[in-house]
Amino acid sequence: MNLSRRICAALFAATALIGAASAAPPALTRVGDANAEARPPGVPLDYVVTPNGLFHPSCVGRLEEDETLSDQGDVIRPDGSRLKATACPYPRFNALGEQPQFNGWIAASDSDANVTPPAKKMVATFVVPSGPTAQVGQVLYYFPGLEDGQGVQTILQPVLAWNGFNDSAWTMTNWNCCKSGKTWHGPSISVATGHKIHGTMKGSNCSGSSCTNWQIASADKTTGQKTKFNTESYGQAFTWYFGGAKEAYFVSQCGHFPANGSIKFTGIHVYDMNGVESTPANWGSFLGGGAPSCHYVVATTQNTTTITFDSAP
Repeated sequence: MNLSRRICAALFAATALIGAASAAPPALTRVGDANAEARPPGVPLDYVVTPNGLFHPSCVGRLEEDETLSDQGDVIRPDGSRLKATACPYPRFNALGEQPQFNGWIAASDSDANVTPPAKKMVATFVVPSGPTAQVGQVLYYFPGLEDGQGVQTILQPVLAWNGFNDSAWTMTNWNCCKSGKTWHGPSISVATGHKIHGTMKGSNCSGSSCTNWQIASADKTTGQKTKFNTESYGQAFTWYFGGAKEAYFVSQCGHFPANGSIKFTGIHVYDMNGVESTPANWGSFLGGGAPSCHYVVATTQNTTTITFDSAP
């Protein structure tokens, strides 16, 4: 009987260890995970893909929901202790493998940061598109966001990703980049085509033109799943609003984009430091280079941004 109990205990412990291992956070997609012909030249294969460019893996951090990223780039734990920050010693690259530019933005709507006031809150809703027709290890990102238009240090982003974790699937993850050359993200939730997503960026402890603390939150309204990310603001005033953005890596043809050919951000609302709506009546639009010519169009109303594109191979 004792031997049987010991065997059962050992099996239980082994099962627990296997369960713990399977619960480990998923790894971001690496450059080496993409098809060889889709990789940008000159970027090491162990670099990982983020909404802020291609980073050395040691320069990407993950926060738990009860942790906070501080103004110094430290991680503040629930008990008040800090994991001290170190600067990233490695370069980062854009989707083409270039420096010092480091993102893969293709299309976006944005406000005039010289006109729109500092934001205290921004919300947007969007529906998860179809998956791509062709798959070559490409990574696709869609998000609303906030930056300080007078001195960009960071961007707050609730991000929808295709293949963000080398999974050929859709996920939602909240991001903040790039204090000391690092980028940070919170826990991810799995989402799927047709799910309704609600993204929020909300400040607290506000005074003057900035809020000390911000929380980025993503909620899948279809399943009820939620994930959040807490950060300090680095003293920034978030005057530059992005109603919706499309970003891509390892894309060489239009068939690498979602098959339905569009994404629409609705219910876009921004509120100033007094809680008064400051959503611009007229958004600007941005169309970047470096991607295949897929007839990108950014169409806006005050509370919507629709990005369309060709998706045929």
